[in-house]
Amino acid sequence: MNESSQSLDLFIVGAVPQEVNPLRGWLSNLERVDAEWGTCWVGGVGRLRVGLASLGIGKVNAAAGSACLAMRFRPRMVWIVGSAGAYDDGPVETGDVLISSTVFLGDEGVWENEGLRSMEAVGIPVAEEGGRPVFERFSFDGDELLGRLRQITPPGLYFADSRFFGIPRAVPSAGAFVGPTGDVSAPETKPFRLHFGPSVTVSLSSGDEWVAKERFSRYDAWAEDMEGSAVIQVCRRFGVWAAQCRGISNRAGMRDKSAWRTEEALAHCHAVVGTWLHAFREGLSITP
Repeated sequence: MNESSQSLDLFIVGAVPQEVNPLRGWLSNLERVDAEWGTCWVGGVGRLRVGLASLGIGKVNAAAGSACLAMRFRPRMVWIVGSAGAYDDGPVETGDVLISSTVFLGDEGVWENEGLRSMEAVGIPVAEEGGRPVFERFSFDGDELLGRLRQITPPGLYFADSRFFGIPRAVPSAGAFVGPTGDVSAPETKPFRLHFGPSVTVSLSSGDEWVAKERFSRYDAWAEDMEGSAVIQVCRRFGVWAAQCRGISNRAGMRDKSAWRTEEALAHCHAVVGTWLHAFREGLSITP
């Protein structure tokens, strides 16, 4: 196989197979690649060369896996997909989708009786960007990729629909949905809201309401995940565009998995990502 000698336009990564395996059906000429960090899948979406991989749960797997992918496949973009837990005091509901506009580095710094403090309390930054130290967050302010994604899928109410396009698409809820042949049809799913806002990547997921409230108070993030900041840190080190899209499967701190809506959250996340793929496949430039 020659994938290692060819850069890819896009790599889509998740923590576990259920976050990325459904996307394999979107790719033409699908090929399996046994890479250093596990099995990847590479194929085409129109003119795009796209890779898929589940890297494993947690920051170490996410960082090591994305570094291996960046060195081997040299992607222009990396999209992080998956589920997340939303904080009760934030604006995001279960079933919604959150695109990260800021990613906090949770659980990194100093933990004192009075609470958590960032790496600035240690005095050692985790990275540097533009000559400035990064202690606590990666911001997407002014990020060209995020600006393009916001144009494709502005914040608002959407339905997930796959009947007319093969690859799912997030359809704005206003008005009836008209397919490519002029068919007017009701959507196949209930609506969800798409948000752009802050998230926090943690090593220990919130195990009860008290921890979730403390984290919301500390970071003022809307949802938590366990991989995002690690992938983004690696991508920025390699000069690769990165974006994170998470479906909200549960309330942070609620451990009763029988009440989680993981399948629905991932379906909505995939519909948003599918919409982005349609836009780039149809000619939206990848190079800034």
